[in-house]
Amino acid sequence: MLLRMFGFARFPQLALATASLAALLVQSGCTCGSGPYQGDYYDGDRPGSVKNFKFVESEKVDPKIAGCADGQREGFADIEKNPRVAGCMGKWKESKSLREEPTGKACGDDGEECGAPADVCAPGWHVCGADGKGEDLKTRATQKECDAAGPGRFNAAISHSPTDEIDPCPRITKNTDLPCVQAGIGAEPVCCGNDCLSGKCKDAVWKGKTRISRGTTEGCGAMTSDRNGGILCCYDGEDAPSAAAAGEEAKAEGGEEAKAEGGEEAKAEGGDAEKPAEAGEAKPAEDKAEAKPAEDKAEAKPAEDKAEAKPAEDKAEAKPDAKADPKKAG
Repeated sequence: MLLRMFGFARFPQLALATASLAALLVQSGCTCGSGPYQGDYYDGDRPGSVKNFKFVESEKVDPKIAGCADGQREGFADIEKNPRVAGCMGKWKESKSLREEPTGKACGDDGEECGAPADVCAPGWHVCGADGKGEDLKTRATQKECDAAGPGRFNAAISHSPTDEIDPCPRITKNTDLPCVQAGIGAEPVCCGNDCLSGKCKDAVWKGKTRISRGTTEGCGAMTSDRNGGILCCYDGEDAPSAAAAGEEAKAEGGEEAKAEGGEEAKAEGGDAEKPAEAGEAKPAEDKAEAKPAEDKAEAKPAEDKAEAKPAEDKAEAKPDAKADPKKAG
C-alpha cells in the first residue's frame, strides 16, 4: 500500500522526515519524563494559579508557634502533629528567589506584602532547604505528611535536581548540595501539598517519592506569588517550639525595649529637669540677699536694748555715793 501511495523511492525519505520530527519534538518539548499523557510537561508550562485553592487553615496563635509571620498556617494546619514545619502563604511583586534574604518585615496572605518570600516565616523559622540540603525538610516531616499537607503547593528553597542532565536521573544523597535554579530542567522546587506533582526524577528528599511544583519557567530561583505563593517554613530548633519559651522570649524582648525606651525618656526628663533646678537654685540666693536687711535689723535690736540698759547700770553705781554723804555729816 505504501508503495502504491508514495512509491518505493519515497518511503526512505518519509521515514527519515518522521524520525527528524520526533527528535525535534523531544528536544523542544518534554523536559522531564516519557510523554505528555503520563503527567509530564513542557518548557512553556507554568504551575496553576493559587487563587483556586481552598486552604485548610490553622487557628491563630503566636507566630513563633505557628511558624508563619501572620500567626496562621495554610499548610500543615495541625500544629500539634507537625510542630516544626509550616505551610505559609504570601504575596510579593514580580518573581523572586526562595533564597532571597528576608527583610525582617512580617507579611502573609492576610497582611502586608512581602519584601522577600522568606518574610512569611516567623522569627526563629526559615525557608526549608535554604541551606541546599533536603535533610532540612526530611527531618521535620515524613513523605506522607508532606503529600497530605493540605490543599495547595508549598515550596522549599531547593530545586529538585542538582543538574539538568536527567537521563539518567542524578544520584542524590543527604550530603548533596541542591541548587535554587531560576528555570529549566530540574529547576522546579521540592513541594509539599495535595496539588504537588511528580516529575521524572524523584529523589531530592524522599527517594522515589519527592514531588515538585511543576513548570520549568518558574524554578526555585524565580517564583511568582500568583502561582507559587506557598512557602515551607522550618523551625530553627531541634525540639518543638513551646508557648512558654515563645512567651518568655517575647517578654524578654519587651523588657529590653521598655528598658531602652525608659532609659531614653529618663535621660530626656533628667536633661529637662536640670534647667529648672538651675533657675530654682538662683532664686534662693536672691531671696537670701533680700533677707539680709531683715536679719541685720533683727540683730540690731538687742544692741539697742543693751544700750538702753546702760543708764540702769549707771544708777546702780551712783547709790554708794549717796550713802557716803550722811557719814560725813555725822
